[in-house]
Amino acid sequence: MQEKEFRLEPYRDDEALIATQELFSTAAFKAGIETVLPKELVEYYYSVVNDVHSIYDFQKKIVYPFLKMVQSTSINNLTVNGLDYLNSEDRYLFISNHRDIALDTAYLNMLLFENQIKTSQMAIGDNLILDRIAELVFRLNKSFIVKRTGAPRELYGYSVKLSEYTRDLILSKTESAWIAQREGRAKDGNDTTQTGLLKMLSLAAKKGELKAYFKSLKVVPVAISYEYDPCDVAKTGDFLKKKENPNYKKHFKEDMQQILMGIQGQKGNVHFEFHAPLDVELDKLDTAKNNKERLEILGKVIDEAIQTSYQINPISYIAADILAKTNDYAAHYTIEQRKEIEIQFENKLKHFAPNEYNDARQYLLGMYANPLINQLSWKTA
Repeated sequence: MQEKEFRLEPYRDDEALIATQELFSTAAFKAGIETVLPKELVEYYYSVVNDVHSIYDFQKKIVYPFLKMVQSTSINNLTVNGLDYLNSEDRYLFISNHRDIALDTAYLNMLLFENQIKTSQMAIGDNLILDRIAELVFRLNKSFIVKRTGAPRELYGYSVKLSEYTRDLILSKTESAWIAQREGRAKDGNDTTQTGLLKMLSLAAKKGELKAYFKSLKVVPVAISYEYDPCDVAKTGDFLKKKENPNYKKHFKEDMQQILMGIQGQKGNVHFEFHAPLDVELDKLDTAKNNKERLEILGKVIDEAIQTSYQINPISYIAADILAKTNDYAAHYTIEQRKEIEIQFENKLKHFAPNEYNDARQYLLGMYANPLINQLSWKTA
């Protein structure tokens, strides 16, 4: 029973039809899509639900139309650069910053799909599959599971299994894999790679071959940039709750609410920047004395690739100037843009109590300013 509960792999092609039929026969799911989605899209789904005979079918017939609908209603421009670094024959380990629970990987895969590159499997936390509907959606959409709760020995054993699974997936050229550079989203806009994540990935490496191992995985850093974060107020609220109670953890229902916010909220311009697979950059690992230092250097290499590739929008320059009480970046925005953005920030801050205002303001502005600050730090390093 426990093994079934914590199945690592996504659904297979031979499970796609039954899982899709179960999903679309669930009353809560049907009520949800009929409430949120356009009538035409819902009718289309009901017409094709029995024609999903593979995971490819699910992504093409179910996921893709949904993402195009979200794009048309909440994204001004969706752009991508760097796909020419990839080829259809190889498989890659995509490591990206993480802003949106569901849409980061969904649009990454959509862009691969539209450019005739095989879509990637994606790592998600087991906290996101506590509900049967969520499990069906995520597993049908190529998600494999990162177990986050359990005894230390159990979690270590699962981490080894996860590392071996990721290695075999890529080296056998079965499929690519995506994983966020850190556990959970970077809610404060600081996109930094957790050494612990890289240690987990390295568990399948042979002793003394860490550099060669990561080269063989064809690590591709990806910078995902959203002009506006639909969950910025919610993330600020999470920060304040965590500050008041360090043991605070979001409930599953809150995760689902933020997924819906991310889908429905306005995102402005969204950009995906794919870096070339890391190769000569990994030679920096030769300067390290031990694996701990090697993984720290690798983390910095990934950080630089992501942070320097982030697409900076006027709101980031404005937030940085507001925080610093300067006009240093005035060349990057108009007076009208600044006035409009200042009003938007103040309206967002009305969600918080007067005694929370200063902390909320600092965090909310930092969320938008930090990608700029981090990018400039590499240019002055």
